[in-house]
Amino acid sequence: MTSFSRIYARQEYLTPGAAETVELIAEAVRPAADALLLEVAAGKAEAACTLAGRFACRVLAVEIYDPFVQYAAAKAWHWNLRDLVTVLRADGRRLPLRDAACDAGYCIGAPSIVGLEPCLVEMARAVRPGGHVIVSDAVWRTKPERPLGPEWEWLADAEPKLSAGEYAAALEAAGLRVERVHLHERPAWEAYWRPMLRVAEEAKTAQPADVLFADEVESGVELERRAVEAWLDYATFVARRP
Repeated sequence: MTSFSRIYARQEYLTPGAAETVELIAEAVRPAADALLLEVAAGKAEAACTLAGRFACRVLAVEIYDPFVQYAAAKAWHWNLRDLVTVLRADGRRLPLRDAACDAGYCIGAPSIVGLEPCLVEMARAVRPGGHVIVSDAVWRTKPERPLGPEWEWLADAEPKLSAGEYAAALEAAGLRVERVHLHERPAWEAYWRPMLRVAEEAKTAQPADVLFADEVESGVELERRAVEAWLDYATFVARRP
């Protein structure tokens, strides 16, 4: 897709079930006012600002995509959370943090985008013993019987294609103990797509209209909808560093 910033213009959370995942984070971690949380691939920093605003905890929000870094920093300033939310441009595979620097860490929807194994290992390293590591991601409810063709675009090349059980095993291999696996319901996907389709509709009715962009967004949503019908779930994993 052409521009993440434009596609996500009408939404603050960038993955299915993200608001529900934030509630799972809040329930599991219940951070104290002096706690430091790590967010990897923070996107627009909606989760960071929500948790900081609710608990008065500090959040280090790591993001590598420059437009989102700028947007997230502006959001923290706008919400008067600049003393609690720090936005850092960095790669989630190589976090610029000492070992056990954070009380808990989370990554909503992006470990497989960052790079699953290095992302999980780095998060486990950066969180203190006893601290939670909570991640959400797409998992494969049923796997294709044969390689997907080019009509499936990014899904054809998506790796690794893990079931929920295999994803939990990857967390365990990173040195974490999985305590809970939550599968998000289908309406979470629809709520995720709805703002994108609104952006597409606005592009078609703009002056001048951008029909190519609108078609790109709508075809991308339709591709994901077909994949969810056939194979995909979205899951949040609540784990802890022993």
